[in-house]
Order: sequence, then C-alpha cells, then structure tokens
Amino acid sequence: MKKLTALILALAVCISATCLTVSAADTETLNEAHALKTLGLFRGSDKGLELDREPTRMEALIMLIRLMGKENEALAGQWEHPFTDAPTWQNAENYIGYAYENGLTNGVSETLFDPETAASAAECVTFTLRALGYADNETSTVWENWETLGQQAAIYEKGEGAFTRGSAVNVYYAALESKMQPENTVSLAQKLIAESVFTQAEYETAKQIASGSVDLKNSSLETIMAAVYAGVENDFSNMHMSNTVITADNAEYYLGTSDIKFKEALASEPMMMAMAHSVCLVRLEDDQDSQKAMEEIKANVDPRKWICVGVDEENVRTAAVGNLVILVMDNNCPQELINSFLTLEK
Repeated sequence: MKKLTALILALAVCISATCLTVSAADTETLNEAHALKTLGLFRGSDKGLELDREPTRMEALIMLIRLMGKENEALAGQWEHPFTDAPTWQNAENYIGYAYENGLTNGVSETLFDPETAASAAECVTFTLRALGYADNETSTVWENWETLGQQAAIYEKGEGAFTRGSAVNVYYAALESKMQPENTVSLAQKLIAESVFTQAEYETAKQIASGSVDLKNSSLETIMAAVYAGVENDFSNMHMSNTVITADNAEYYLGTSDIKFKEALASEPMMMAMAHSVCLVRLEDDQDSQKAMEEIKANVDPRKWICVGVDEENVRTAAVGNLVILVMDNNCPQELINSFLTLEK
C-alpha cells in the first residue's frame, strides 16, 4: 500500500443506498467522505469538508471528474467548450472543457454552464450515471430518466431535504460498487483499480473507514494510517506519500532509537527527501510502557533528518492509546494529525 497516504485528497461523492439526502452530515456520511478522501476522490474546501452545504454545479462537475479517475487527464489536456460563463480561476477551463468534450455535460444552454448555481440531485445523479457509462438513446435521455436509472443503479434513493455535498458523497460512494454500462460486468471501483487510480488494498481500507470499523486495537497499521490522514483537512497529495515498514534495521532513522521493542511499526513519509514530514505508528510489545516509549522517541528522533529541511522542535508530537504510539513530525498541522489519531479510539 505504497500510495496510501498521498491520499488526503479527494472528491466528495457517494451514497449509502438507504439515505441519500443529508440535511446534517451524519456519521455514515462523514465516514464515506473520509473513505473517498483516502482514495483521492474527494477534497474539502479551505473551510473543511462542508458536507452540509449545497454543492455548486462547478463543484459537482469536478467531483465527477475525480470520481472517474480522470482529473490528471483533464488538467493536462487542451479542451474546448462553448460556454461563455466559465470561472476565471486556474484549471476551470480544463474541467469544463474535458466534461463537455467527453459528453459529461451539455450545460444549461448552448452557451452557458451556470457554474455557481446549486447543483440539484437530478444534476449530480445524471453526472454520475454518465460516469457509469449510461448514455442517451434515440427514445430517451439520461437526464429525463435520472431518478429511475439512479435507483436501478443503486446510487440514489429519493429523500427529503436539500441536496448537499454530503448527499453527493452518498451518491458517489455508492457509485463505486455500481456496474459499468453497457457491459454490466465490472464495478466502477474495479475499473479504477485496473486503471491504477487506487489499489485493491487501498479500496479495502476505504471500505473499513466508510463502515466505521477502524479502531486502534484491531485494525492494520495501514488502515489506521489512512484514517489518520483522512481525519485532517490538509491536502498531502503533493508530497507523494509512501508507507515503509519499520524494522530493527531502520528504527533509529524513523524513531530515533532502536531500543524500543515493538510488534510492528509503519512510517509514512514523502517520496521526495527534501520535504520534512513524518508520521509513524508503533504497536509496542505488551511489556513495554507506552509513556516511556513516547518520551524516548521524542527525546531521540531527529527532526532535521531530511536534506536541507527540518521540522521545528515544537512540531514534534507523540500520543498513545494502549500499546499503540504515534509520532508526528510536521510543521503545518501536527496537532490535527494527533487529534485525528485520538478520535479513532473506541
């Protein structure tokens, strides 16, 4: 699970086929949002996940392109569209142009996309159905039959209240298990795994996060690491994170000491050595004192072990729950990562 923590990025998508409209973000929706985030399919805004707010048409379109695993392709291409009201911020033209040229949207008229208007359930479900391969035919369109098709695809169940970003999370999460059309043989998740958008292991981890089954005592360190990153708003995708198993041979590099006895340990660090960031999880042997282990790690770990960069001393943080210890070295959000770890305690 090497990319497991480049994740923190992601798209607000999905639906738990039982409750699709969410007037206040419930635990299930929040878990699904975090699951999508670990897969790189959902990102919040600078204000957080904002699951209770209505999505704009522009946001819904970007969510869709991420859900399809096509964001890099959209941003790298030269696309054309007829809309005169596209936002002026960087990359907006790429998203809209990609969607138009690939038949994902026709706009609200021949020349208008209407990016800032709130996206309705009909629009979000239609977008998603098109991502699943549903296409217009000679007698009807996806738009005209979005509710029936959405229910058939198990991505939408009519609900009451406003259609929010949380509702979109519900729709898009459910879409991962829906079958691609017209073949109806593989799911969207299987397609994205085949296209290396994420791995099978990462998907299994995301499903655990969505189900709320992540806990510090029984979950794998990979799953816990993913959940820790998913629980903060910062986007770590540009760091290209990679997980490394900590052994007796490399423990001193990651933990500052090789004297601590542990059952297993895992480090998440940027693949580029010039970026100062590290999160380590250590499951101690039963006879080890977690408080002493934390003190020893914090006293010995080198916050300037990277090339030409380092972490300030005050941003080296540790915490423990039972025999599981976390070490965080990060200049941007060290306490947020610690808090995310602690909230996983059952």
